[in-house]
Amino acid sequence: MIEENPQILTDKRTVGLICRPDRPEIEQIANQIAEFLISHNIDVQVDPGSCNVLHKKAQPTLIEKMDVDFVVTIGGDGTILYTLSTLKNRETPLFCINKGTVGFLTESDTESAITSLEKVLEGECIIEHNININSGVGERTFEEALNEVYVVSKIPGRLLTFQVFLDGVQVDYGRADGAMLATPVGSSAYALAAGGSILAPNVNGLIFVPVCPPRFELKSIVIPDRSTLELELVKPGAPGLAIIDGQRRWDVEPLETVWMKKSKVETRFIRMYDNYYDRLNTRLVPRTL
Repeated sequence: MIEENPQILTDKRTVGLICRPDRPEIEQIANQIAEFLISHNIDVQVDPGSCNVLHKKAQPTLIEKMDVDFVVTIGGDGTILYTLSTLKNRETPLFCINKGTVGFLTESDTESAITSLEKVLEGECIIEHNININSGVGERTFEEALNEVYVVSKIPGRLLTFQVFLDGVQVDYGRADGAMLATPVGSSAYALAAGGSILAPNVNGLIFVPVCPPRFELKSIVIPDRSTLELELVKPGAPGLAIIDGQRRWDVEPLETVWMKKSKVETRFIRMYDNYYDRLNTRLVPRTL
């Protein structure tokens, strides 16, 4: 869903700043961003674990303690997923500057970041809403996922045997290295690499993708986003892991069932315009000479 004419700043007038920590060259753009925001009478909370900002008015603040109008990330998609996994309110809007490998989820490059932020502060932007997945085992609930929930063997190199249920009805059975349920956003990430299809953002669906099933025992399937998918680990002595966006891991014991469904939580990205297909064409489509 696209939200037009959003109110970006509230009375807090506070912005968070989070960087990819292993790239020293990011410090320069981080300091420029902080200087720009502070010059517009905006408080800046800086993650001390990833950003080295020198401005004396910048407030060192752990990500999980940030209370801000929006967050600026400088890095790639991994930085975004880590930020979401750590923020206390994952519906906080994100403005993402690309300094990663692909950066499909990012909005701006470093050269246009300041110009784009000027427009954001004036409200000349949109907010893109993206669904998340809620998951768990029984009463145990995992963190929300923006991209995917991936169930894989806890023992490297071992296959898992899954029984797959959709709204309580068995729809498949078979072995694979692992299996995942992905959102439309996540369909362009690991799910795509595993052989799944890309879901357009306006498709009200989720995609189930098995990873390396022998003899095609399990099949990819697109399901309505109002449905609940369940993966039962049916082989005794074969434990698994539920991996949330590559950030968090949860043990899944043999014979347990992982449930997955659309979350009530959404992830919100600040964008200059509705540019999904532009990003798809420029960042994911291979180029040849």
